[in-house]
Amino acid sequence: MNRPPSPPLKALELRQLRYFSVLARELHFGRAAQAVYVTQPALSQQIAKLEELVGAPLFVRESRGVTLTPAGAALRDGIDPVFAQLHMALRAARDAEEGRAFSLSVGLVEYTNLPFIPPALIRLQALYPDVNIVRHEMNARRQLAALATDEIDVGFGVPVEQADRKVLIGSERLLDSGWCLLMRRDHRFAQRKRLRIEELGGERLIVPARSVNEPLYDSVLSRFADAGVKPNIVYETTQSQVGISLVVQGLGSLLGAAYVFASVPESLVYCPVDGFDPLAVKVFFREDEHRPLVLDFIELAIEEARRVQMNGVESAGGKDVD
Repeated sequence: MNRPPSPPLKALELRQLRYFSVLARELHFGRAAQAVYVTQPALSQQIAKLEELVGAPLFVRESRGVTLTPAGAALRDGIDPVFAQLHMALRAARDAEEGRAFSLSVGLVEYTNLPFIPPALIRLQALYPDVNIVRHEMNARRQLAALATDEIDVGFGVPVEQADRKVLIGSERLLDSGWCLLMRRDHRFAQRKRLRIEELGGERLIVPARSVNEPLYDSVLSRFADAGVKPNIVYETTQSQVGISLVVQGLGSLLGAAYVFASVPESLVYCPVDGFDPLAVKVFFREDEHRPLVLDFIELAIEEARRVQMNGVESAGGKDVD
């Protein structure tokens, strides 16, 4: 009796097996997609590709979830021990480096309060318990130079200028965000769903200091000028928490990226402001990077940033917006 040919392994991707393993455990596409930080259509697409490689359906799709087919159950029982062996092999490889201090140098501007950094670092520490994180305060422009000289291993920032093409630095878009105005709940704009830049003319504004990101600061002033507005800047701060505290005390309202306000006191709300250039947070890295520690952190940061974006940057705190 002739057996069907085995699936072409060169077309098989490890993430397909990982997605399958999670779906086989959750038996729900929505929960499985959330667990692996991808959209449900992306998960379904990879499962369909895996089923095509296997040559048989792995799940029975039902209205309330999914169940494993006999082929799916067989694959689950076969790959679960493989994943366990892979984790053991990785742990053994790390243990073989006994005495080595894992160090990761990260460039970022602490002011930006990027919401995906803490969970990514927590997950990284679970993989590398002895990792030593070294933070360097530097904007995107400086990060590109620091990566070229090995001063940092990875950077996070909002680029407003093109990188030098002679430097082999890669980047990936992580998070898109607009601008928001953070204010007290008794503020005249507190019940608004959106604001226009023109409405900020008479507002006492607290803004990120120019040293935080000089090109970005200049672009904000340029947008004010284009709108015919002379901003009343009462304070420039290099620490987001200081700016938030000043809003609580009533000095003024804080203008900043939505992700900076992911966690603010209950006494404050924020509202999107139209008229400023949208922000794109990126991760920067050397294109020839090969250290597993660095590559793992980049992957974790991308996954956590996607989770934040899927949950909605502008509704991460304060109040819901349309």
